[in-house]
Amino acid sequence: MTETYRPARPDEIDDVARLVAHSFPSPDRGHEWWEDFLVNGPHGGLESLWVTAENGRLIGACQLLWLRQWISGVDMPATGVGAVSIAPTHRKRGLATRMLIAGFEHARERGDVASVLFPFRAAFYESLGYGLAGEAHQYQVPPNLLPDDKTERMRVRLVDGDEDEAAMRAVYREAAQRLQTGQLDRTERTWTKSWRRDDLAAVLYWGESGEAEGYAIVRYRADLPVDRRFIEVEERVWLTLGAQRGIYAWMSTLGDQWREIVYRAHPEEHFGDRLNEPRLPLLSAPSWGLWFPSATLLRGPMFRILDVKDALERRNLVTVDQELTFRLEVQDPQIAENRGPWRVHMDGGRMEVEPYTGGPVDAEVNVPIDTLSRMYIGAVALWQAASGGEATVDRPEVISVLDRAFLVPKPWTFDRF
Repeated sequence: MTETYRPARPDEIDDVARLVAHSFPSPDRGHEWWEDFLVNGPHGGLESLWVTAENGRLIGACQLLWLRQWISGVDMPATGVGAVSIAPTHRKRGLATRMLIAGFEHARERGDVASVLFPFRAAFYESLGYGLAGEAHQYQVPPNLLPDDKTERMRVRLVDGDEDEAAMRAVYREAAQRLQTGQLDRTERTWTKSWRRDDLAAVLYWGESGEAEGYAIVRYRADLPVDRRFIEVEERVWLTLGAQRGIYAWMSTLGDQWREIVYRAHPEEHFGDRLNEPRLPLLSAPSWGLWFPSATLLRGPMFRILDVKDALERRNLVTVDQELTFRLEVQDPQIAENRGPWRVHMDGGRMEVEPYTGGPVDAEVNVPIDTLSRMYIGAVALWQAASGGEATVDRPEVISVLDRAFLVPKPWTFDRF
C-alpha cells in the first residue's frame, strides 16, 4: 500500500476532525468542536493541516503551524507541531514518525528553520531530534505569603478596554524580543482567541512615566468545588523591577477571595526567595531528611532545529566578541542536510556557516541534533552536554567561549498548542 503526505484540502476538514477526535477523545470536544478548532484555532487553521493518505483514504493528520519564535532577539520562522493524530487501525506502524519526517521537509521548503511542540511523550519526540526546552516551578500557596509593597501595587489596575489591551500587547512584544527566550510572536488571531475568554482577567502595572511596564493574566478557577477553588496565574510579563514588585504585591492582596494562588515561575526568577514561607503544604510531597519541598518542576516545550545552517546564521551571539572558527558535525538521522560537517566562523556577534572542506580550525564539535537544539535555545550549555556525554569537543578550553556565545535566558513559552 502507498502512503502519501501532503497539505490537507478544504473538503477534508470533516475527515481530519474525525481522526483528531479519535486521538484526543473528550466529552467536551466532539466532532464539531474539532472542526471549528482546526479551521479557526488560535495559532492556525486549514493552511497548517498536514495529512497522510493510504490509497486515497486519510489515516493520519497533524498541524504544522506557521509560527515565529523569539530567540536571542530574533523572531525565527518555526513550525509548531500539534494535534498529531493516527487512525486507530493504523497505530504502532511507525506512521506518525514517517508523517512528521515528511513534514520536516515541507517545513524546510516553506522556510522554517526550527520546530516547537508540546509532547504527548517526550521519548517519542526525542527520537525525532527534539530536545526539552522549557521548565517552570509551580507553586500553590496562600496569597498572603507573597511580598506586599503598598506603593507599587497602587500602580496596578485591571485591563479594561482596547487601549489597555494594546498596552499589554506592547509589553509582551518588548519582553519577548529583549528580555526572554522562546516566546511566540503573537498575531491578532492569537491574542483574540487566547485572551478574550470569560474565565480570564488581567492587570497592568503603570510606571511613573505613564507607560505600561508589566502585566499578569489570571484565571478564576470557580469551576471547582468551593473548598478547592484557587486563582491561577496564566502568564506574567514585566519590563522593570517596579512592575515585578507591583504584580507580586497585587497578588498578595487576593487572600480574602482565594485561599490559594497557583503561580508558575521561571527558573531564573527565584520566586521561592520572595515567599514568607516557601514550604509546600505538609505531606503534599515527600521531603528528604531536613530538606523540604517548595515547588513542583514542570517541563513541556520541546524544540528542534530544522535547518542548521540557516538557524545558526540567523542567531545573535549576544554575549561574546571573541573570534572563533570550529568544525561542527551534527548527528541528525532524519535530515541529512543538517549533518555537515560545517565550518562555523564566529565574529562580530554573528556566525558564518559553510560546508567544511578542510583546513585549520580552533576546535571540532560533534553533537546530536536534539542537544544542539537545546543549546541553541538556551536550555542547556555545551559544558553540561559534554559532561553528560551528549557532545564532544576536542579542545575543552574553547567550551567556555561557545557557552558564552549561546548564552540567553532559559526558554520560557507561555503559548500552548
